Amino acid sequence: MLKKFLKSNGGIFLLSLLASLYIRVVYKTTRWTLKNFHIPQSYLEKGKPFLTCFWHGRLLMLPYGWVGRKSSPKHPFFMLISTHNDGRLISKTVSWFGIKTIAGSSNRGGSEAFRVIIKEVRKGHTIGITPDGPRGPYGSISVGTIKMAQFCKMDIIPITFSTSRAKIFKSWDKFFLPLPLSKGIISWGMPISVTDKSLEESQKTLQQALIRLTEEADLFVGAP
Repeated sequence: MLKKFLKSNGGIFLLSLLASLYIRVVYKTTRWTLKNFHIPQSYLEKGKPFLTCFWHGRLLMLPYGWVGRKSSPKHPFFMLISTHNDGRLISKTVSWFGIKTIAGSSNRGGSEAFRVIIKEVRKGHTIGITPDGPRGPYGSISVGTIKMAQFCKMDIIPITFSTSRAKIFKSWDKFFLPLPLSKGIISWGMPISVTDKSLEESQKTLQQALIRLTEEADLFVGAP
């Protein structure tokens, strides 16, 4: 009965509300360093769309990483979210922060999602993707992510977060649950252009950039 309820619309609503409240508590009780926010801000000011990528296990605090969040709907942000149950929960949770979602993935069920993404990109909107989601493997970069950036002629800007106090789950994505009363960082990386690279080269470049950005963030705060 409990599992059935948690998968229902009512269960998703309740869990997403609780998750959003937890995210707010963590953010309010943590001493944050916000790094390189000028990078995506410059794209927004120029009206230049971009693709932002982050590890599946490091997405919980990233609603606060969206620089256009306070000026929405002027700079709406769309996340590509899988249609799995965990995707439904993520979608509803980020909606509490004004973030919109597109159902699908960069590999599966992506044809309709791809059409929606192209439509939003042409409006100058930003797209967010977990390149190792929705099922991994951990730290991988999907080919669909690179193809999307190449087709839409968008730069990729990686982002991550870390906190000094956290619980890391033994899930496939090594989900990073930040704890309150921490030292934290939300960090944007340097833009990556994939239009003049092969798929394999672009995958490797993005993978290395995300790994390095996350390692630097963990080191900065002394993450577990």
